[in-house]
Amino acid sequence: MDDEKKWNPGALAGRLAQQMIELELPWSEAVAILGLAAKTIAQAAASAGGGDADRFVEKGRRQLLGAFDREVRITVKDRAPPRNDEDPDNPSLATARRCGGNSKLH
Repeated sequence: MDDEKKWNPGALAGRLAQQMIELELPWSEAVAILGLAAKTIAQAAASAGGGDADRFVEKGRRQLLGAFDREVRITVKDRAPPRNDEDPDNPSLATARRCGGNSKLH
């Protein structure tokens, strides 16, 4: 795998969480949106691969629920100058930056 294809699940989760915070979404709506995205991805995979959409959606649902069993650590910081907060040795670390002081993600 070359460097351009490497990704860090914690960093990606942090970026998604940051976008949800910036949109000032309540946490329950943010979680629902991620569920919709997961279903959309599963249906798209079934369509692209010619598979049964219901089987893909059910597998996606199991993957999504299984993710809740993984241990994660999140740090929410006040907006600060961008810097590299990613820790390549900890793929479960997610960093999100608060936009102002009125985050609705609670």
